[in-house]
Amino acid sequence: MIRLIRRRLIIPRGDTGSFSIPIKDSINDGDIAVFSIYDPLTKTSVKDIEIELSQDAETLTVNFSHEDTLNLEPRKYKWDIKIYHNPTYDEEQILTGADEINSYYAAYSLPICEIRSII
Repeated sequence: MIRLIRRRLIIPRGDTGSFSIPIKDSINDGDIAVFSIYDPLTKTSVKDIEIELSQDAETLTVNFSHEDTLNLEPRKYKWDIKIYHNPTYDEEQILTGADEINSYYAAYSLPICEIRSII
């Protein structure tokens, strides 16, 4: 079971599930959100999940499949969500930027995402 306790995200390795948070930004059709899990040791993203948004959505839901967390080493990471307004992609459909990018938590300290071993 995936749990969000305040800002702390707890994910048993290999579990499926979801969590939702309120959208605190104005959204236009075509905007996307990207949920990321960061390794604070290497300062790199170890998992990104792209979420399509609709203009009338009030919440943002992040869904995890078994494969999303199966290969993550059990330990503490950081997480964030970024909203991309009018995103741009390259010829291979890889996200390259946007007219405006807003982070949920980057202005503060990023919250903890704990991947727990299931054994």
